[in-house]
Amino acid sequence: MVAAMVEATHVSVDLDGIGCYHAIHGLRPPVGPGSDAALRRCLPRFLEIFAKFGVRATFFVIGADLRRELDTDGAGVGFLRDALAAGHELANHSYAHRYDLVRATEAAMHEDVSHCDRVLRELGAVPRGFRAPGYTHDERMLAAVAAAGYQYDSSALPSPTYYLAKLAAIGWHHLRGRHSQSLVHGAGSFLGQRVAHVDRKSGLVELPISTFGPLRLPLVGTFLLAGPGVVRRALRRGIETSAAVHLELHALDLVDETADGIDPALARVQPELRAPLELRRERLAEFLAERGHYSRLCDAAAQVSRQPR
Repeated sequence: MVAAMVEATHVSVDLDGIGCYHAIHGLRPPVGPGSDAALRRCLPRFLEIFAKFGVRATFFVIGADLRRELDTDGAGVGFLRDALAAGHELANHSYAHRYDLVRATEAAMHEDVSHCDRVLRELGAVPRGFRAPGYTHDERMLAAVAAAGYQYDSSALPSPTYYLAKLAAIGWHHLRGRHSQSLVHGAGSFLGQRVAHVDRKSGLVELPISTFGPLRLPLVGTFLLAGPGVVRRALRRGIETSAAVHLELHALDLVDETADGIDPALARVQPELRAPLELRRERLAEFLAERGHYSRLCDAAAQVSRQPR
């Protein structure tokens, strides 16, 4: 069933640790303060700008990162609790953020999702949604998510353009002797419906990230906040003519390369870091100021579920 969505703006943020990007680019794991930047430095920046524009967002949390913060009484725990207190949603982004989770056994998938669920509940959250690492998912993974009692999935990024860019990046790293942990497998995650719908086999509500135009350019922070001018203008045209949009951001979108201790090797290859933090902030603020009608993904999923099938 395809949902007839009313005017709304959905903003989701993947709180991927800096180590995830080192894995994508085949770099050694990060060390020092930069390794904890996602929860301790980037998250409060998002909370500040969301409060300014009245945004209620959905944050996808990696269970292992939260577990580490809980065990060490890290600052990220307080910021995540601040997010809950402000009315934001905390959702499941897997426990270990394995890019090859889609290749695991069904039992291993279910345990990973359930492990993250337990840690989120220990914090005080009641997670209802899931997003797969690297967006790569299949019927088995959705079945594992549904078996864990979840309401929705938001792993679909229906953009072949994004997938081709991903393949190009993997090939470029290979030529330079680096092994990316991103998967070539999983092209189906970047195809399919572009609007909210109920997945027939799992019964989950699927909430895709917005894409626009014949190239299906994805509405993600990498493109909207730091992409080439022609790409940002194309996205703006799509946003202006769409009643309902779903913008996906990442913690890295508001990282400060210098102040947060980011490894220069990562800064040289990560697209977001080609634009200064203040410029990325300004572009995000411009988007948020122009939209309005904000709701969390769990609210969108509830709306879709209420519609007759």
